[in-house]
Amino acid sequence: MFTIFLTDRQQTVQFNDYPGDDPVKFMMNFKKIFPSTMDLLLPILPESSEALEQLTWESSRREFDIFQKLIQEWATVELRLTAMTKLKDRQFANQLVTQAQQTRKKFLQQQNTLNPLHADYIFLLTVHSLLDAELVEVGAQFYVPSLKDNWQTRVPKQVLNAKI
Repeated sequence: MFTIFLTDRQQTVQFNDYPGDDPVKFMMNFKKIFPSTMDLLLPILPESSEALEQLTWESSRREFDIFQKLIQEWATVELRLTAMTKLKDRQFANQLVTQAQQTRKKFLQQQNTLNPLHADYIFLLTVHSLLDAELVEVGAQFYVPSLKDNWQTRVPKQVLNAKI
């Protein structure tokens, strides 16, 4: 369970909607997928380095909502990747994710004003675009329009509608 102090509301919330039992391990892995997480939730280390289970986090309500949205989007990606694994194989699904990571990296290099959250959205857009292209063959609906609806208030229009 995460204990998160919302700085703008001066309120503490408990968050446990994540896979696994170890919140620190989850966060370390999630930051590898979405580097913007480092800007959304800041760790507050306990007095003793031996008491990592007492680690708390700090965020604003808006940033915490974005963090939760990233978790929801990744769950959708994982479900779609599982479908792709059944349709093709695990290696093919992994290649799609690698390709999306490369697109995010390239986009970051081209857009020096792009913040990490925008780059993470580009990653999601790329993954879902690649999955849409493959899964449409089996009759799956396109997800990219839903992704754009979900993020329209969180990223600027030029990022929301980026051509990849």
